Amino acid sequence: MAKATLERLAADPAIRHIMQKHQFSVGVLTELAPHEQPHLLGLNVNAGQAIKLRIYTDRYDGFRNYKEIRRVLCHELTHNVWGDHDNNFKELNSQLNREVAEYERAAIEGAHSLSGQPSSSGGYSGSPSELEGEAQVHVLGGSGASVSSLQRESPEDRRRRVLEATMNRLRKEEEEIEHSCGTGRTA
Repeated sequence: MAKATLERLAADPAIRHIMQKHQFSVGVLTELAPHEQPHLLGLNVNAGQAIKLRIYTDRYDGFRNYKEIRRVLCHELTHNVWGDHDNNFKELNSQLNREVAEYERAAIEGAHSLSGQPSSSGGYSGSPSELEGEAQVHVLGGSGASVSSLQRESPEDRRRRVLEATMNRLRKEEEEIEHSCGTGRTA
């Protein structure tokens, strides 16, 4: 299963798109086993000579979420350009993750694929409304807002709330990834 995950990442149209766009190359994409540097989620060796990603959970009892692993891959690809986790790094990492999301959104809408052929899935099996629903569930669970007030909410307000919740979640995930990165560690 770890090999299949690595192969899926290597063939992921959104990843291939950003690699082509930014002219990234990776010599070896491999697994970082839980017993190897257990505090890390990913490691970029020599600006892309090898990228190691944690695929298994820490206890070897399952696999990490594919999209989380892919975010770590984007983080490690950023180290092909920037070593330290400075503002330049953070800007490019955010750009790569944005480009992956935009590519998938365009693929869902049938706009394009890496080969230029229309695509219907782009690696995502749900619909944009499912993404909104997922974000709403998370916000509703912790907001304390009444159901009736949420029903009166305008579509623009709902989108803004979903965007804020998503951005907060992504910011927290990126902080975790940065904390668990072995490349460009700063004291």
